[in-house]
Amino acid sequence: MFTHDGLKDVLTHLAAPPLFYEELRREIARMERNGERFAILRLVLDLNFQKEVDVVNFSEAIVRATRGEELVARLGEFECAVLVRGNENAAENLLQRIALNCTLQESALRFTTSRISSRAGESALDLLNRLDTLVLT
Repeated sequence: MFTHDGLKDVLTHLAAPPLFYEELRREIARMERNGERFAILRLVLDLNFQKEVDVVNFSEAIVRATRGEELVARLGEFECAVLVRGNENAAENLLQRIALNCTLQESALRFTTSRISSRAGESALDLLNRLDTLVLT
């Protein structure tokens, strides 16, 4: 469920898919103009933690680990994504901060992840398809 403008997820207050896809297109355009790369980090909450409160705690742990320039979105019921400026190393550093935040929760949250770096000439659909084919670890 999204807010009336369709930009935010009602439960988590994270960006909704339409906003994520628009920002992804902007990041691609920025990369084409300036050569500045970015990464996408996909996070899926463990199937044992499928309670509404866990989804909220998970999203809060992600947001606490991110910087203002990074966009966090809820793309599925238990799936979030983060647009990270920089390469896979920047995404890996963010992932470590998220993991730390998730272990500091009252009941530690477990999740799986995959990440990719942008490549010149790839469309948003190409990037997302490549991300979807990666095995979650």
